[in-house]
Amino acid sequence: MQVLHGVNLGGWLLLERWMTPSLFAGTDAKDEFSFMGAPGAAMKLEEHRRSWITEGDFRWLAANGINAVRIPVGYWVLEGEAPFVGARAHLDWAMDTAAKYGLQVVLDVHGLQGSQNGRDHSGRVGKANWFRRRRNRVESLKSVEQIAKRYRDYPNLWGYQVINEPKLGLFHFKLRKFYHDAFERLRTILRPHTRFVYSDAFTPRLMSWVLPRAKDAVVMDVHLYHMATIGATYRPLQWYWSKMQRRRRVLQRLSQRHPLIIGEWSGVISGETMRSVPQSEHKELFRRYVQEQLRQYEEHAGWFYWSYKTEKPGQWNFRSMVEAGLIELPKLGPGA
Repeated sequence: MQVLHGVNLGGWLLLERWMTPSLFAGTDAKDEFSFMGAPGAAMKLEEHRRSWITEGDFRWLAANGINAVRIPVGYWVLEGEAPFVGARAHLDWAMDTAAKYGLQVVLDVHGLQGSQNGRDHSGRVGKANWFRRRRNRVESLKSVEQIAKRYRDYPNLWGYQVINEPKLGLFHFKLRKFYHDAFERLRTILRPHTRFVYSDAFTPRLMSWVLPRAKDAVVMDVHLYHMATIGATYRPLQWYWSKMQRRRRVLQRLSQRHPLIIGEWSGVISGETMRSVPQSEHKELFRRYVQEQLRQYEEHAGWFYWSYKTEKPGQWNFRSMVEAGLIELPKLGPGA
């Protein structure tokens, strides 16, 4: 199995203000839900969807060593649900264009009914009502099933992810039931080439046993943002390298149960830590940090940098880092 070298098409079909601040200019909206209440929002959103990702972006990705994209969408992507506006035509186009340029796709339901984490990247900031109300989880099953039915026949649909970053929990009985219910529904819908992808909910050891072994049909998604770890803000640089090595051993053990993708990661190091390093060394430090992560993630089914681009260049903007010569991709090859 070829390792996926991918990027997330973040901030496109599900908005995040920090990624595209000019789109939110003149509003106090903090997420897509509140943005849609601003004057002219529907027209602005359509123009953003039309222009943020174009065929030229897919062409660039294919020409620069990328063979896969992870596409975050909201549950409303097909039909919309006020105030959200559907994006079916744009997602259809993305699937077709990815296929044209030989790119595999992980279709990621990034926002579910009621919000699974209360974060802006779920579509609505606030309470995680996906967990509070059973109706939201029932409706989510219907939504992920409808989306799967529409895109199941695409030969480049490598994986289908039914939830992104659910809020942290200890036992997660509701989430476990959702995974089981979704898996039972989708295994009769998805074609054999498409993997069922589920989030580790930031507790990979606990969640690795949620679903039965199913050869390569089930894949666990792990997100690795080292600088987001509790206490990481003031850690010395050596801590990052030690953390990577510890996590590497954990991931190697977990991959014996199900294949893994690192669905989100970046080369960002805490600002406090970076201030301890001379400015002249920042670029080389970023380059080494990314290269070490890439070396480790090559041991798994695939990885996806967050994100392909943001409005401004920088460490969250994969394309700008590649063009600056600070990210060098490994050659495409079979998985370990």
